[in-house]
Amino acid sequence: MKSLWRDGDRQRETEVRSLGEGRFLVRVDEAEFTLSVEVSPDGRMRLRGEAGDAVAEVTASGSRRFVRLGTLEFVLDRESSTRKRVGGAHGGNLEAPMPGVVTRLMVAPGDEVTKGQPLVAIEAMKMEHLIRAPRDGRVARVDAAIGVLVQGGVALVALVELKD
Repeated sequence: MKSLWRDGDRQRETEVRSLGEGRFLVRVDEAEFTLSVEVSPDGRMRLRGEAGDAVAEVTASGSRRFVRLGTLEFVLDRESSTRKRVGGAHGGNLEAPMPGVVTRLMVAPGDEVTKGQPLVAIEAMKMEHLIRAPRDGRVARVDAAIGVLVQGGVALVALVELKD
């Protein structure tokens, strides 16, 4: 998943790709590294990489993320005025309501869906959260993958209206 964030006066481009088994390839601007991630029941994430271990906490508030990484704190703002926050369907994107791990995909690109139909399941805070279709439509894109840790507000599925 790629996204753009504002960190004070700097714009940051990020990409997170699952390598499977709780491992991720992470790129922030031009820096690239591999992390192992364990999510605890309280939502904290233990990150393990070449530089050592750290605990991360991410709190979502609208398009803003408050991030505590070890002793460092950041406030990041999503760099896209066209996206709607948390579970929104602006522009057809359905987003993760909070940080969690994708556990099930119930649709594929091209599938026709009806309002209320479950599309994706994520596990967060020891609970399963279903992302449901807000209206009838066709799945244009599935940006989620089973086993991937996603942050709140990240697009999981894109829907388009059905043409008559």
